[in-house]
This record gives sequence, structure tokens and C-alpha cells, in this order.
Amino acid sequence: MNEKADGPPGRRDLSDEADNAAQDLKATADAIRVDIGRLAVIEDEKLALDPEDPRVDEASDEAVVLADRIGMQARAERQLSRELG
Repeated sequence: MNEKADGPPGRRDLSDEADNAAQDLKATADAIRVDIGRLAVIEDEKLALDPEDPRVDEASDEAVVLADRIGMQARAERQLSRELG
């Protein structure tokens, strides 16, 4: 944590915190985009398979993991945006 050179001891530099939050927000948005892209690919692959193919179940498991992660990332993104706002 950075301290402001001309401020009271222990005071955090708020502009650095805002910059860090903005960088975290961008990184989170980028991660969400990557996961959404992978999720779309999985769904396309599932459509090409016979519904009884055991790979459908495997792909569905991966899709659930990705969807859960996207949800967690979206909640983190919301929190970061609140910190900025």
C-alpha cells in the first residue's frame, strides 16, 4: 500500500487505489470475455454432437464450471466498479 508523501503518516494515496481498482476492473472484464468465448465454443461443440454422446455430459460439466466462474467474476467486477464510483 502506498503512502502519500505529503500527507499524514499511514494515509493511503487514493489516486493509486483508484488506478489499481481500474486496472483490476479491466483485467476482470478481459477474463470474463475469455471465459465467455470459451463457453460459446463449448456450446457450439455440444450442438454438433449427438445428444447421447458422452462428450455432451463432459462439455456440459465444463460449461457449468465456466458459467459459475463468469458469475463470480461479474460479482467481483460489480464490486470494483462500486469502489470506483
